[in-house]
Amino acid sequence: MGSDETFEAIAHPLRIKILKLLAERPMGFSELKRELGIKSSGKLDFHLKKLENLIALNSDGRYTLTKEGYAALQAITTIEKYGWQKRAYIINTVIYIVVVAYMLSRILMEGVNSIYTVILVLATLWFIYYSYWSIVKRGVFRGGE
Repeated sequence: MGSDETFEAIAHPLRIKILKLLAERPMGFSELKRELGIKSSGKLDFHLKKLENLIALNSDGRYTLTKEGYAALQAITTIEKYGWQKRAYIINTVIYIVVVAYMLSRILMEGVNSIYTVILVLATLWFIYYSYWSIVKRGVFRGGE
């Protein structure tokens, strides 16, 4: 299974739920159907077939994750864990730029005012701290490690 097929396999929320359930313990078809709240056997069968190289049947006839299944689940977990942090950093950067632009425009229009200067300095200190914490400590642009 190539990366295109793997990404297609994990592109559906139901298939992600299947992988997470199977990471907890092996399950039979009926048990998976019940845990997922699926009424149609055909629907579950369709999704299980999409996961063909990520899951396998064990000797008891229960579905389990393969080595590739665990790797795919690890990738999903990493994306879920660190994806929001990258978005939060980008939003914080945009807000910082807007605040700096506004404060600089106020300073240029009204002259140096201590409140604008204080806000500008505080916003810059916050941005430096947040950038350090996000990039160096959290590693959001390295994949979170």
